Amino acid sequence: MDMGGMQCRGCGSTNVSFDAKQRILICNQCGKEEYYSRATLNANGKVVFARQNAIRSFTSGKLEDARHYAMEVLNISMDNAPALYILAYYDEFTVRKPDSMGQFFASLRDVALEYDEVADLRGLMLASAYNLADYEENVIELVAVNMQAEEDAPELCKFIDAFCPYLIGKRTSAGFLRQSLAEMYQELAAHCGIPKTCFALLKAIDTNPDSPYVSNSFYLKAKAQYFYEHFISAIGPILSAINDGELQKKFLGTYQKKCEKYRADAGITG
Repeated sequence: MDMGGMQCRGCGSTNVSFDAKQRILICNQCGKEEYYSRATLNANGKVVFARQNAIRSFTSGKLEDARHYAMEVLNISMDNAPALYILAYYDEFTVRKPDSMGQFFASLRDVALEYDEVADLRGLMLASAYNLADYEENVIELVAVNMQAEEDAPELCKFIDAFCPYLIGKRTSAGFLRQSLAEMYQELAAHCGIPKTCFALLKAIDTNPDSPYVSNSFYLKAKAQYFYEHFISAIGPILSAINDGELQKKFLGTYQKKCEKYRADAGITG
C-alpha cells in the first residue's frame, strides 16, 4: 500500500507494506515492524490531503466525490472519524442502507477522538443536520464526550446552539423530547449554558405542531393536558440548570409566564 512517502525508520527503505487493521508498518527490506498511533496516521500527508478533499466535497454536496476521498483516508487510517462519518452518511442516505449511521456512532463509542477529528465532525454534522433528527442524542453524546475539558465549553456551546435549535424548529411533534434527551439538555445547560437551545425550547411551546396554539385546539382537554405534562413541564428543569445566574433568571421568568398563560388557556388548575 502506498503510504505517501513513509519509510522504514530502521534501514530507511521506502519498500514498505502497511497493515491498516493493526496499524503496523512492515519493512520489506529489513523486516522491521513498527506500530503507528491514530495520531501519527491521521497526520500522514496523504491522509490529510484526502480528508480535506472529502470534507470539501461533502459540504459542497458532492457525495460521490466525498465517498471516494473518504475511502482513500480509510485505506490508511481505518478508524478516522470524519471519513467514517462520510461513508456512513453516504450508505444510509444515498445507498439507503439501514442503520449505517447507528453503526457509525456505536463504532466510536469507546474511541478517544483527536481534537481535529471532533472539529471536522462538528462541521460535517452541521452541514447535514437536516438528515440527523433521529440521531440527535448520538450526535450530542459523541461530541460532548470528546469535549469535556473546561476550555472546550465555549466551542461545545456554539455547536449545540447551532445544531439543536435547528432540529427543535423542524420537529413534527413534541415526542422528540424524551427523558434521555431532556437530561442531555439539562447537563449541557449546567455545563455551558446553551441559551439558543433553551430559547428554541421556549419557542416550541407556541410553535411545535402538537401545541394547541398551533391548531387552536385547547378544547381538546386531554391533549392539552398531555402537552403540558410531557413537554412544557420537561423544559423547566433544563432552564433551571443554566449555569449563568442572570441568564437562568431571565429564562425562568419567561417560562413561568408561558406556563401561567398556558394553564389559563387550557383550563388547567392545581
